[in-house]
Amino acid sequence: MLRFDLAEIIRTPGMHHTYKVNEPPYADEDVEYVSPIVGDITVTNTGSMLLVRGPIKTTIAMDCNRCLETVRVPIEADIEEQFDLQEMDDSQHHDKVTKVVEEENIGAFEDKILLMDVLIRQATILAEPLMPLCREDCPGIPVKTAGADTAEPLKKSPFSDLSKLLEE
Repeated sequence: MLRFDLAEIIRTPGMHHTYKVNEPPYADEDVEYVSPIVGDITVTNTGSMLLVRGPIKTTIAMDCNRCLETVRVPIEADIEEQFDLQEMDDSQHHDKVTKVVEEENIGAFEDKILLMDVLIRQATILAEPLMPLCREDCPGIPVKTAGADTAEPLKKSPFSDLSKLLEE
């Protein structure tokens, strides 16, 4: 899992840092990455929020929408997220502590550790095509028709007996 420790950036307004992303391919519950995930992610503390921005490139495996064969789909996505920063009193140390506040519970942070794989997965899913095709002229799944010369005979439909009721 790709993680960035942002403790220094979170406590220093105006600070920014660019992280190189070069993750080997892996599969998670929704996406199978078949090429390395590469990009440059810049994290900036504006004082009131944390900005996470940068492009990523990878290739994912998807099923062709017509024939269900596996297709390699190149993905180029821009990650653009912002997280509010909130100052809180630390009663133990009599000091102020800055915490990251996630508006939506997307699970991108564990304390001050940014889980980049969550943001990469989110950007990848948004950038993937709705109907991937192995090729533009994909004919789809071959359909056997009655009367066609086939090596296997077509099985009788379990509903064919019901059609006799309509004839009566």
